[in-house]
Amino acid sequence: MHITLRPEVEKAIENEIKSGRSTGPSEFLDKAIYHYLVARDLGEEYSREFIDAKIARGLAQVESGEMIDADEFFEQLRLRGEELRHPG
Repeated sequence: MHITLRPEVEKAIENEIKSGRSTGPSEFLDKAIYHYLVARDLGEEYSREFIDAKIARGLAQVESGEMIDADEFFEQLRLRGEELRHPG
């Protein structure tokens, strides 16, 4: 298989590898595709505009002091994931 990536995507992959979060382009793409498919299957397919708006909202909340403890956030995230996997 041969794919062509935009330069900014190549740069993002290079940065992930340099950070140590992935050992190489193949590992990064495997992870990215897996996470995309899981999100899609859970009905969480978002546009770039939607994600950018969410990020902007989050940054505005941080600037105004609207934050929660990281442990509390991850517990809420875990519970939400459980709800999505096991509705009812």
